[in-house]
Amino acid sequence: DYFCEDGEKNRSEHFVDDRLRARDSDLGDDYSISLWFWNGMPNDRRAETGWLFSRDFDYALGNHGDHLGISGTTSPLPGRLMFFHGADSTVSVYGKAEIPRWTWTHLVFTRKGEFITVHLNGKLDLETEAPADFPEQLDRLFFGGRSDNANNFEGRLDEIAVFDRALNAKEIEALTVK
Repeated sequence: DYFCEDGEKNRSEHFVDDRLRARDSDLGDDYSISLWFWNGMPNDRRAETGWLFSRDFDYALGNHGDHLGISGTTSPLPGRLMFFHGADSTVSVYGKAEIPRWTWTHLVFTRKGEFITVHLNGKLDLETEAPADFPEQLDRLFFGGRSDNANNFEGRLDEIAVFDRALNAKEIEALTVK
């Protein structure tokens, strides 16, 4: 186990059609999310396999949110990361790597203003641009599900960390277990 020593047990959260809600009122236009995930859902069962992270209003899909998940049957590339900003998931950007089921994968999402990158296991997988137009009162973060509670993640999340800045390449490398 990468995160424990001397016989300690590491307990990850297991999600089944539910999500974790958190607040961070100081999160601005620059931020990063680091987490480990283990996908238990086949990529050919749902429109979206599941949502890993979302920043938006609770029970809503507004014009200012960031949403990162694993693509499913409605995607030209099922089983890849998918990102969209706002309320229209049909304008998603897809990652390059197919994500294996039942395998622990490390992810780092960074946003520096309008520029977004996502690294999988230390390698750049997705990059795009999206408006950094977050209203001041948008302080909700969701893990294991999207803000509107649709197609939540079925699997495990562990070692979630939220940073109030965009991590640089050296910091991302330091977070990635080799």
